[in-house]
Amino acid sequence: MKKISFLIFAILPFLGFSQEIKDSVSMLPGNVVDVYYNTVTGTKDTVRNNNWHLAFSTRRALPPFRTMQAASVRINEGRGVELFKSPFTIDEWADFDTTGWMGWNTFYNSDSTWDIGAFNQQRNVNNPFDYGWGQYDMVSKDVSGNRIWLIAISTNPNPAAPKSLKKLHIQKIVYDTMWVFTISNLDGSDSNQVSIKKTDFNGKMHAYYNVFTNQVIDREPAMNTWDLLFTRYKTLVTMYGQTLMYPVMGVLNNPEVHAARIFAPGADTLKIGGKDDSLYFSSKITTIGWDWKVITTTPGPWPIKDSLAYFLHRNGSNGDYQRLIFSSYWADQTKQDIHFGLFSYKVIPSQVNELSGMLANLQVFPNPAKEQLNVVLNFNQEPGKIRAELVDLKGITVFSEELGTSGKVREKQINLSGINSGMYILRLVSAEGSIHSKILVD
Repeated sequence: MKKISFLIFAILPFLGFSQEIKDSVSMLPGNVVDVYYNTVTGTKDTVRNNNWHLAFSTRRALPPFRTMQAASVRINEGRGVELFKSPFTIDEWADFDTTGWMGWNTFYNSDSTWDIGAFNQQRNVNNPFDYGWGQYDMVSKDVSGNRIWLIAISTNPNPAAPKSLKKLHIQKIVYDTMWVFTISNLDGSDSNQVSIKKTDFNGKMHAYYNVFTNQVIDREPAMNTWDLLFTRYKTLVTMYGQTLMYPVMGVLNNPEVHAARIFAPGADTLKIGGKDDSLYFSSKITTIGWDWKVITTTPGPWPIKDSLAYFLHRNGSNGDYQRLIFSSYWADQTKQDIHFGLFSYKVIPSQVNELSGMLANLQVFPNPAKEQLNVVLNFNQEPGKIRAELVDLKGITVFSEELGTSGKVREKQINLSGINSGMYILRLVSAEGSIHSKILVD
């Protein structure tokens, strides 16, 4: 029988404050603004999103693992900006030829992380010095690029209308302190060499650039002042049997905010979090995304999905969590309004898990598993009844049985036939506590 599973959270004491607020965000017709939202204070920073085309990362590298965040270049794809990788290098700047340009490789921003912009998509993931648009030099400490890129910009909502074309050479990042690039018309006219100092944008993710006005724009609030960004971006959408990159209005996470998505009956009353929240929480910036609503072609209210809740947790905020539930969405020629509820609560994890203390050895194999999963537990002393549960990432229990009735050794063979491929959480639960393990069903 399928049912909502509280997983680790049912055994955690939820103490401290709890508070629920109702709020809304207005995007205006055509998504011409972005709204940066603080889930604790309710503060909204509303800024134009149709005055920039390129965004250059202003965060510094934190090696060895967080270096991409320093060299990301994103495009304003929600406002009609497209990126094409040309076959030309900087030595051919004067002879740049756009014949057949629509057949060149085109790239999009990552919808998983802020660190991979459209310009970074073709990097060699096996080469830590490759950033897609350029290579890191261990001697100079610069990241240097040699490619000419084509920027195509739609300034007319008619998809058949001509696009404005610009050629771009990202020359380098100087010692992780300054971006240097050149942009011009295709014939070389209106050429501008631009320098952007990262220190001019301390505490922010990006510096923004308008290719028509040659302006560097400071439009983004400091990272520590917002949690969610209501914006327009492109992602894969399936409509009428066809999957394509499509502009949507959705919600992106701050890179320091992790989110979880629970789509199951009872999700609107759950409180999840604690020391094991990595079982569900993700750093993916589109965990909330756009599909909490159902695409409708007629103006007016769009249906909101039932039994869907999102949970938010900012790194370093200890036990503070929020539950986000959308209540309505309205889009027409005069307004675009999103209404939602935010329930804030604090989680203080249990300090004692007697089951873990009694456990001598746990074996779960094979992992990944295909047809059968074997579970073997060896205890130092005999525990009480133990139940094995297999739970999917929506919180649905797909398997639930006891692991024997007595003895220090408990075993179970779980038949996986009929269980869909994907990631699951194996819960081993008793009156003394619980143990969890991630399982991949292949």
